[in-house]
Amino acid sequence: MVKYKERFNKYEKNRWTGLTISLCIVVVFYMLLSNIGNFKAFFNSFFTITSTVIIGAVIAYTVNPLATFIYKHVKKLIKKNDNAAWILSATVSLVFIIAFFVGLIVIITPMLVENITTFAMGLTGYMNSLKELVLSTDLDQDLKLSITGFIDEQSNLPAIIINFVFSNDITPSGVLQFSASLGANAFNFIIGVILAFYFLIGKKKLVELLAEFFYLVIPSQHFENFKDVWNKFNSIFSRFIVCELVDALIVGVVNAVFMFAMHMPYAVFCSVVVALTNLAPTFGPFVGAFICAVILLLAEPHFVIPFLVFTLALQLIDGYVIKPRLFGSALKVPAFLILVFLVVGGKIWGVPGVLLAIPLAAILSYIYRVIAVPWLTARKKAKDAGKAQIKADGKVKEEVNAEKK
Repeated sequence: MVKYKERFNKYEKNRWTGLTISLCIVVVFYMLLSNIGNFKAFFNSFFTITSTVIIGAVIAYTVNPLATFIYKHVKKLIKKNDNAAWILSATVSLVFIIAFFVGLIVIITPMLVENITTFAMGLTGYMNSLKELVLSTDLDQDLKLSITGFIDEQSNLPAIIINFVFSNDITPSGVLQFSASLGANAFNFIIGVILAFYFLIGKKKLVELLAEFFYLVIPSQHFENFKDVWNKFNSIFSRFIVCELVDALIVGVVNAVFMFAMHMPYAVFCSVVVALTNLAPTFGPFVGAFICAVILLLAEPHFVIPFLVFTLALQLIDGYVIKPRLFGSALKVPAFLILVFLVVGGKIWGVPGVLLAIPLAAILSYIYRVIAVPWLTARKKAKDAGKAQIKADGKVKEEVNAEKK
């Protein structure tokens, strides 16, 4: 090992070594970018095959913080049997989360359907008003025709929805295929919930098996660092998922309260859009605000400015008050790193890559601060000390030679 280090230090002094390593990194990075489609296809195939297991793991991971919280209180009541206390906690937490979301869907769905139906019925009138507004402007005639033609294409909302849902295959076989796909997805979700329950019950054994495996595979001198990174990884991801859902729910409810208080149209639909787009970091809230502003512009234009002002104020409060209190100091990530992960994650994994951009960037930032920086600092100090020692030895030799002369 010592000879290997000495050989590496010898090569490291050669100026061609750094150039060669840099060129290798550039070539590897270029190959990754060139074959990004193949990587994406591989990941899509992998996720398709393991989708049910992934659904179960995601549900279990999301429910786990609540199960852990309940377990801390239940085990005080069931002192003699920790296993029974954990099974009870996992069952209660899973049933509570599922019942909460089912109840939320049952409450929101009728109002959401009513909003969408009303908007679809009034879309023709909205589009005609918009066309009249465009024709009344002083724009170029060809530009007016292009804009009005685009508006006419978007006016047939039912046809657009049908084409989107059935992928332009509006035939008995297409409808049957869509129904079969919908049924398969529902079945996979039910199986995923069952798997989530078993994942939660077997959590302790699974953690013990993974810990034993990594302890045997990873060198002893690096195991503690790996364990710290894994614990931080788990903390960031679990807090991120739970807090993102809570934050989206808060923003959606506050938006609904404001729109109902102001008697704005399509309050439920706009609030659902705002809540869902709020899950996407950085650009999500702006996309949601734009969609809702367009809907209000078509329906009742005088509500657009108040809505945008309120949305801006809500996002400022959310970004500087709500999220810091929910996330704490776990997600201190540079903005440029989030943007890089947003672009790369979106290209490779699509929507999931965008949603997971912040926690992945937080993990990388943590590894850099806690592991890479101390290692590089110690390495630099060792190099500086070595150079200082060489200079000192050189001075001593010069003094000895001078004395001899």
